[in-house]
Amino acid sequence: MKKIVLSLILCLFLIPGALIFTACGDDDDYNLANLSTDFYAIASNYETLNLTIDNEFEFDYSNFVYQDEQYFTDAINTTVPYSYLGSYYNSLFSNSMAFVYDYINVCSTDSIDAPQNLKNELKQNLDDLNYALRTVDADINMVADRLRFNLNSNTEITNESCMSRLKNLFDSYDELFASAYALTDTLAEIYFDYALNDANPNFYEQSLDEFNALSVTSNLNAKLKLQISNLTEIYTELYLGGGIVSTAYTTQVGGAFASLEENYSTYMAQVAEINKSFDPSIASAINGSTSLKQNFYNLAIELYNIQSALYNDVDIYKRACEDIVYTVIIDDVNATTYELMCVEIVDNHGVLLDNYNNILVEILTALGV
Repeated sequence: MKKIVLSLILCLFLIPGALIFTACGDDDDYNLANLSTDFYAIASNYETLNLTIDNEFEFDYSNFVYQDEQYFTDAINTTVPYSYLGSYYNSLFSNSMAFVYDYINVCSTDSIDAPQNLKNELKQNLDDLNYALRTVDADINMVADRLRFNLNSNTEITNESCMSRLKNLFDSYDELFASAYALTDTLAEIYFDYALNDANPNFYEQSLDEFNALSVTSNLNAKLKLQISNLTEIYTELYLGGGIVSTAYTTQVGGAFASLEENYSTYMAQVAEINKSFDPSIASAINGSTSLKQNFYNLAIELYNIQSALYNDVDIYKRACEDIVYTVIIDDVNATTYELMCVEIVDNHGVLLDNYNNILVEILTALGV
C-alpha cells in the first residue's frame, strides 16, 4: 500500500513538471530571422566545406597535403573515379540546393507569417542537412587517409581498398541529397505560400485584357530555381539510389571504371535550358504588344496547368519515393503490385517535370533569353 501511495505522490510531482516542460516548449519555436545565420554557420563546422563568394557551399580538398602536394585535389583533377566527386556528385549537390541558395536570405525574416510548425520543420531540415554534411565530411577524411597511406607506400590509388572507401563517400551523398530536397521543399512552401501573395494565379479566370505579363515574370526566377532542384531530385531517384551507380563507378571491369552515362548529359542539358537570367522589365513590352501578350497569355495558362498538376501529384510522388528504391525495384522480377505502382508514379512525375521544363523554356524564349 505504501508503494502505491508513494507512486501516486511521485506522479503528482511529475505532472506539474511535465506541464512546465510543455509550456517551455514554446521557447524552442524557430524564428525565421535566424535562418540565414544558421544556414551559413553550417559551413564553418567542417574543414572540407567552404562558402563561395556567392554564399554557396563548396567542398574543399586543399587541406589534404602530402610532400607539398594537394594529393586529394590532384586525384580529383587527374584520376577516375575520384574525378566524379567534382564532375558528378558535387555538381548534383549544387543543383539540389539551387532554390535554397537564392531564397534562404529572402525567407530569413520574422515578417513572414508562416505556421510555427512549418518554421520548426525548417529548423529540423537545417539540422538534418548539417548531419548529412557531417557524414560526408567524415567519409572525405576516410578517403584522404587511405589516399595518403597509398601514396606513402607507392601503391596504386585505385586499388580495392581505396575504392571501398570512395564508394562509401559516394553513397553518403544519398542522404545529403535527401536533406537538400527536404530543406528545399519546406523553404519553397514558406516562400510561395506565405512570403508571396498568390504565387500561382489561375490565368483561366482572367481575360486577355486583364492579364499582366508581370504576374508571370515576378516570381519566374524562383520557379526556375525550384525546377532545377526538382529535376535533380527525380534524376537521383531514377539513377542513384541503392548503391548501384556507386558500385559501377568504383569497380573496374576490363581494367576500366564505368563512365558517366548519357542520362546524366540529358539531365544537365535540361538544367542548362532553364538556368538562365532574364530582364523582368520585358513584361512591359509584352503587355504593350497584342501578339506578344496573346502568346505569353497562352503560355501562362499552360504553366498554370502543369504547376497545378505537379502540386496535386507531389505528395503521392514523395510517398512512392519513400516506399521503394527505384533503381532496385525497376529490375526486380519479384516486385509487388504496389512497388510497381510506385515505379509508375515516379515515372509519371518525371514526365510532368519534363513537360514543365518545356513550358519554362518556351517562356524564357518569349522573354528573349
